[in-house]
Amino acid sequence: MDIENMKAFNKVAELKSISAAANELHHLQSNMSNKIKNIEKQFQTQLFFRHSNGVELTKEGEKIYQQFKKMILLWEETIDIINNEEETISIGITQSSLPMEFNTIIKEFYQQFPNKKLSIVSGSTSELIPKIANRELTIAYVAELEKENLFQDSQIISQTLSWDKLVFAGNTAGKSVQKILAEERLYVFSKQCYSYRALAALINDINIPNVSISEINIPETLVEICNNELGIGIIPESIALNYHFLNYETLPTEYASLRKTLIYHADHTISNGEKWLIEKSKPAFKS
Repeated sequence: MDIENMKAFNKVAELKSISAAANELHHLQSNMSNKIKNIEKQFQTQLFFRHSNGVELTKEGEKIYQQFKKMILLWEETIDIINNEEETISIGITQSSLPMEFNTIIKEFYQQFPNKKLSIVSGSTSELIPKIANRELTIAYVAELEKENLFQDSQIISQTLSWDKLVFAGNTAGKSVQKILAEERLYVFSKQCYSYRALAALINDINIPNVSISEINIPETLVEICNNELGIGIIPESIALNYHFLNYETLPTEYASLRKTLIYHADHTISNGEKWLIEKSKPAFKS
């Protein structure tokens, strides 16, 4: 199987259009169609559903797509290793999004790419977005509330990785939202983060005066405070579950929905090392 045919197949799968994939890869549409037909002939099964608006992967096509993606990545890794290419990847990550598995991923990255270096910068979403726009970072993992639209800059490409929801973590049994806001000490990671923005909007809409809000930017510490009933934390449900903290209540729906997103500059070409890192870390950032 030719690696370029694999790339063509996967591009069609991702764009859901033979013509769009042919245009992006600078192929004739007829040649692209022949590549797809030849791959289907080789596997003796239909890999795409054809319809008037484009194509969709079949169940078997999805399996082939995932395998091709691994094979393409491995091939590109091999080229980098043979060419001994050096690269520094600058990653931005919000503190609350940093997965527990990331240290393991970094160790494996250095084993796979000994000539590449990682530079990791922590900050809020509002701090990381301009760093991507100014090309101080190559990629960033950020989060925003569903009703926000922080990526209006056409220079920034965003890719939704997963959805989460904000919760009140702590002893909230039998307490209304109004009672929690009026009587409890509340904790957020930072007054620049989505938790604070959601909380501030909720407080404003309910019109609760003199609410006590403190910042704790270390997830473990914030969860421990909530666990000891020293206050109520506003955190993503994924963090509560990662720390096995099950005593929580979801914020009202219109304030709770949270989008986890990968962003990079529109002019930045994702390198082989970055592709590996993104694919390897996707399951961790989705949890």
